[in-house]
Amino acid sequence: MHKRTKLSLAILSVLSVSHAAYASELQTVSVTGEAPAAQQTTVDTENLLSTSNSETGTTLRQINGVDASRMGGHGVDLVIRGQKESQLNILIDGAKIEGGCPNRMDPPTAYAELSSIDKVTVIKGVQSVTYGSGGTGGTVLFERIAPTFEEGKPYQGQVNLGTTSNGVKQDINATVSAGGDKGYIVVQGAKKSADSYKDGNGEIVRSSYESEQAHIDLGWTPNENHELRLSYENTLVEDALFQGAAMDSPESDGTTVRLRYKGEKINDVIQSIDADVYSSEVDHLMDNYSLRVNPNPESMWAKNVTNVTTDGAKLKLTSMVGHTQLDYGVQYEDIGKQATLQNAAGTNTLWFMWPDVETTTKSVFAESTSFFKNNQKVILGLRYDNYTADANDADLASDAGKTAISQYNRYTDFDGDTNVDQSNVNLLARYEKKLDNGINFYTGISRTHRYADATELYIAKGGTMTKDGVTSDVSWIGNPDLNPEQHNQIDIGFGQTGKQNSWSVSAYYDDVSDYILRDFGKNQSTELGGLLPTATVDKRIVYLNKDARIMGIDAASSYAINTHLTLGVNASLTKGFNDTDDRNLSNIPPLSGDVYAQYQESNWNAGARFNFAKKQTVVNDEFGELETAAWNTLDIYGQYKVNKSISISAGVDNLTDRGYETYLNRVDSLSGNTYKLFEPGRTAWAKVSAKF
Repeated sequence: MHKRTKLSLAILSVLSVSHAAYASELQTVSVTGEAPAAQQTTVDTENLLSTSNSETGTTLRQINGVDASRMGGHGVDLVIRGQKESQLNILIDGAKIEGGCPNRMDPPTAYAELSSIDKVTVIKGVQSVTYGSGGTGGTVLFERIAPTFEEGKPYQGQVNLGTTSNGVKQDINATVSAGGDKGYIVVQGAKKSADSYKDGNGEIVRSSYESEQAHIDLGWTPNENHELRLSYENTLVEDALFQGAAMDSPESDGTTVRLRYKGEKINDVIQSIDADVYSSEVDHLMDNYSLRVNPNPESMWAKNVTNVTTDGAKLKLTSMVGHTQLDYGVQYEDIGKQATLQNAAGTNTLWFMWPDVETTTKSVFAESTSFFKNNQKVILGLRYDNYTADANDADLASDAGKTAISQYNRYTDFDGDTNVDQSNVNLLARYEKKLDNGINFYTGISRTHRYADATELYIAKGGTMTKDGVTSDVSWIGNPDLNPEQHNQIDIGFGQTGKQNSWSVSAYYDDVSDYILRDFGKNQSTELGGLLPTATVDKRIVYLNKDARIMGIDAASSYAINTHLTLGVNASLTKGFNDTDDRNLSNIPPLSGDVYAQYQESNWNAGARFNFAKKQTVVNDEFGELETAAWNTLDIYGQYKVNKSISISAGVDNLTDRGYETYLNRVDSLSGNTYKLFEPGRTAWAKVSAKF
């Protein structure tokens, strides 16, 4: 057992003495904010946990316009507006954590335990320049709120237990906090144990895992205007099976330390200060033999050992100049990644897949929000980023005599220099107004840059695979010469909230210069005007800059028929095109959404949610993307409050036991094959919650 998990286990063992479960209030996910026009959604996590599965990526699919790509049961990877991975900014209580798997078995959401989070905010596209560099597809904020205490009761807590009939067999989590006017302590722990689930066709999908997570917050609040919080968090995922990958993960161990200060009413010039410093580390192990039967001789067994560190700091100040609020500050982020592919015994290094990669981003930003008469607001943002990157061990030969730079040289225009130094200015202009009829309106334009990440720049693995007598090149090759993506976006939206009904609709258009395309080498050969010589049978995974367009629309509406019954609908549609090669982009969602009904009484409620997606036939054929059939599922759920402290909730997801796949394709980095996984079939679940 890893030594860093001892604190996690100690916290959990104390907190899980009382067996009760995490239960949600089962309220419908709702759009919040001054202009509820579908670009930003904020929801309490209790409202999200009205399904059988509390895995973070899976659960966030309930938010309109959000999907997630599945490789197994854990680490389901978010997709927003057809964008993913480093096109999204994921912040966990103000900090970043980078996963350890080059193939993203453990995206950042794998280290965001929902039961430890108070609320989640999803921002689609660019609404501010203050959150961080990139975020062209969107930003997801996982936030924890300082506890408040009743007079005469300096403590509070919640202990929870849940189980399902398909997949997660044990879901325990608990939180205890104590304190007063001058400070507080929060201690939280969670443990999940999941079997491989059965899909709607009755087939077992290899997806089991064990996870443990814990965090401690120490807060100092000398008065109502100041808060200093020190946090420690550890997440351990063990024995995670991945049906869609050529490897499983015996262990992923992530630790984050954060220090955050929030101050209000500082002086006449500075109204507030928000300062964050954080450091995270992930140790990740994956192999193709310890958790599966490998029919190949032991000499072909392999493991990948990775270490990733993320260090960051941000200082944001707020001042008022007349009717204008000015947010300004500086930000720093440094990410180090190492991944070594070895034989099973660890005695022979095959490839330095991340050859000691370091990426650093230094930024300054300023954003003004001017408030005018007639409920008008104008937002202007400016951000300058300097991005540097290098692969320090690109020339280092493995025991097998392989170097990363030998792979980069397969691009015909690579000059041998792996150093990257890029700087860009990002701009935002946004107008918001509440019209006389109560309709909220916004429109915005932005130019933002997303820099190539460590994998796109520097991943290095050569290899061939022989099947049915045919040998294919299945190398995986980063491109150090990639330019950053430049996204030029236009957003527009309308929304209205009334006593009985609410609705919103938003649309966007994103013209992307230097979109970073993941492709097969055969599609980018010199014979086709590309940058790679052609192999006979070529499934090399490569990265190149292209021009692209992404556009879409989101809509939502709800209507309260009376004080008890509410009906609603959500829908989202995205289109994406690779203009340079005149073909479709991969993993672009078809029309999808849900229709729901919810009935509420004083001490109980019940609901049903009909989820749907149209067929997806507009695919990237050249990258082997698979078409997807239309599908629909039905979820039912309910909750009964026994008293002020105890509640019971239960339901059935995919009631009709539908066998279905989402439109999202994955590519196995070892074989170059494209695949999709069937989602869980009928799943009954129950949760109990006790508060004190």
